[in-house]
Amino acid sequence: MSTRHLPEFDYFEPKTLEEAIELLSKYGNDAKVLAGGTDLLVDMRLQEMAPKKVVNIQRIPNLNYIKPDEEGVKIGALTTIRELETSMLLKKGAYIVLAEAAHKMGSIQIRNMATIGGNICHALPSADTPPALVALDARVKIIGPTGERVVPLEEIFVNVGKTALTSGELLTEIQVRNPPAHSGTAFFKIGRTAMDLAIVNVAVRITLLNKVCKETRIVIGGGVGPTLIRSKRAEALLNGKKMEEAIIEKAAQVASEELKPRPTSIRGSPFYKVEVSKVLVRRALKKALDRVGG
Repeated sequence: MSTRHLPEFDYFEPKTLEEAIELLSKYGNDAKVLAGGTDLLVDMRLQEMAPKKVVNIQRIPNLNYIKPDEEGVKIGALTTIRELETSMLLKKGAYIVLAEAAHKMGSIQIRNMATIGGNICHALPSADTPPALVALDARVKIIGPTGERVVPLEEIFVNVGKTALTSGELLTEIQVRNPPAHSGTAFFKIGRTAMDLAIVNVAVRITLLNKVCKETRIVIGGGVGPTLIRSKRAEALLNGKKMEEAIIEKAAQVASEELKPRPTSIRGSPFYKVEVSKVLVRRALKKALDRVGG
C-alpha cells in the first residue's frame, strides 16, 4: 500500500496577530492557515490541497477562550471543539445547541484538536458548529490589513470551501448574543457512522411569546447545498403561529423544499437527504419547543 506524503511547503509560526496578518497578506492565495489541522493536514495528505505556505496560528496568545459578557458569550477562534462540548456556560439555556453540535463532531481525539475557527473557515457545508451558531444569530470578528469588522456568521459562507474573508484577513472571535427570553434550541445530525461527516444536520431556535412562536431559526447543513441553508420560508410560516403538530409538519416540508443537494454523493441521494431533513427538522422543532416549555 502506497503512503501519501505531504507536499512541500514553507512553514511559518507567527507569535502575534499582526505578524500573521502580514504573512497572509504577503502570500495571498498561496498561504493557508493551520489551527487544529484536522481538516487542512488531511486534505494535504490526500493531495486535495497543496498550499505553498502554511501559517500556524496556534502560538498566537489570547485566541482560546469562552467567556460571558454583557451581550452574551464570546469564543476565541482557537477554542477547541472539545472545550465547546464540555463548557458549563454553553450547557445552559439556549446555548446548549452549540454544545450539542460540538458533541456530535467526529471522535474525541478530533474534538481535542479541531478549533471552532477552523470548523467555520474550512467552509464545508457538512460542518457541525456553523448551523448551531447561525441558529443563535452569531457574529464573527475578522481582523485584516485594514482593521477589523464584525459580520453575521451566515454571511461569510460563499461556496464549498470558500468564505468571504479577503486576502490577509483572519477570523479571531465568535460573538453569540444572549438569546431572547423563552427560547429553546436543538441540534440533530445523521451520518453514515457516528464519526462521519453529516449527511444532514439541523439546528433550530424557537422563541415563544404567550405560547405563540415569536421568532424562529431553522438551519440545515450537510450535503444539502454548497453552503448551509437557513430556511427563511419555514421560519416565516411558523412566526405568529401556535406550535401545533400540523404547523410543525408543514414547516419541515417547506424547509426540505429549499435544499439543493448534489445529484451524486457517496453520502446519500438527493431524495434521501430531503426526506431525512424533514424528519430532523420536525424532531429539532419539537425538542426545542419542549425545552422552552411549549
